[in-house]
Amino acid sequence: MSTYVPRVRIVSVGEFRERFGTPQQCQAHLQAVRWPTGFGCPHCSGRRSCYLAERAVYQCHDCRRQTSLTAGTIFHRTRVSLDKWFWAIYRLAQDKKGCSALLLSKELDVCYPTAWMMGHKIRQAMHRHTPPFSLQGLVELDDAYLGGVRAGHPGHQGRAADGKTPVLVAVEVTGTGRPGRAALLPVRNFRKPSVTTFVRACLEQGCTVKTDGMGGFKHLSLLGHQHEYRPIGADKKQASAMLPTVHMLISNLKRFVLGRHHAISGKHAIRYLGEFNYRFNRRREEAGLFEMLIQACVRTQTVTYPQLAGLNEIDSQ
Repeated sequence: MSTYVPRVRIVSVGEFRERFGTPQQCQAHLQAVRWPTGFGCPHCSGRRSCYLAERAVYQCHDCRRQTSLTAGTIFHRTRVSLDKWFWAIYRLAQDKKGCSALLLSKELDVCYPTAWMMGHKIRQAMHRHTPPFSLQGLVELDDAYLGGVRAGHPGHQGRAADGKTPVLVAVEVTGTGRPGRAALLPVRNFRKPSVTTFVRACLEQGCTVKTDGMGGFKHLSLLGHQHEYRPIGADKKQASAMLPTVHMLISNLKRFVLGRHHAISGKHAIRYLGEFNYRFNRRREEAGLFEMLIQACVRTQTVTYPQLAGLNEIDSQ
């Protein structure tokens, strides 16, 4: 006899339209999220202000500085209405596969570059507001590649393909054998310095770390962890049997990239990984994910289209 599992209650499309169907409703909600106890000046912390409707800004009575509702958020100086922004946040929060820029441009009736920019600004908030990594207990650690030349295109295929992005993936394994939290980051390569930086940032001291026999992993016991490894070569079945949890996670990650985005650029990998990891580590908080992501967007400074496009460098790490 099967056990009934109650359905997770999320914000339905009907409820979303009722609560956030107009820019005015979204503005009111954004104000409640940013200033839950009333206006607070970001310059002097003053509590008294007046609203200048002709400029759509609040002026602090103490320091006389003016602040817009969207200043200091990903919505700063946006020309897209807030109801469209909220729908984009809803789509990236509630769909475990995310939402491509092409699909978002059709749903919002905006041009592709605008939809692409909106998606990456939201992913920037997901990346910036992922809690500090501190994986504990039994951890499986492995390497993976994302991107590169696709089948049918000239160039090398497989792990030697041009343009592939090396990624380190670690995931906790609970006492019941289920995955816990995960950490995913793009790295320069899989040599000792890159692995050391990742492990020190993402794992607490005293973990039991299971890996294959790759050379970059062989020093983990020197970093304060109990290291269990076994050389497995190119045998994929043996690798999956030894590291089933992290291989499952890598498989889901590649399915997310190929199924929704088809291919990603290495310079944007940090944000795509941030999106995937944000949802994965909060998969048991699905009911509140939309509200949490709005709060993350309010606390994240905006980035410009030239910065996102790579014309100017940004600190994506």
